[in-house]
Amino acid sequence: MAVVMDLRQEVMRVNNNVNISIFGTGLRKQRVLVSEDKIIITADHKRVPALAALDKLERMTTRNTDVAILDEFKRRLKAALTEQLKMPVLSVMKDYDPDQELAVTVIIVEESFMRKHQEVAAR
Repeated sequence: MAVVMDLRQEVMRVNNNVNISIFGTGLRKQRVLVSEDKIIITADHKRVPALAALDKLERMTTRNTDVAILDEFKRRLKAALTEQLKMPVLSVMKDYDPDQELAVTVIIVEESFMRKHQEVAAR
């Protein structure tokens, strides 16, 4: 169980650092769930003030900006997990709800990587 906990802590650290590299600030709160070949991160973080100011007047503009930011975040997170944790990431998916300031990220990894971590945890 400690290995899975360590993996969750490491994923939280990497995720927060990627958030800091893009937004200049860390997450308010995050949770990481590990299940089979998936890692699911739920995170609470403040809306970029400039985007929040435009949301009511120019939602399509801010939505397009959100999508561009999410795409860059996914690219950086995948690279960081691969480089720092040697995690064989197949895909990263992420969405953000600006009204609730909540994000969900789903990371799909090779099953063999998760099996290895689960086997070590079972010892």
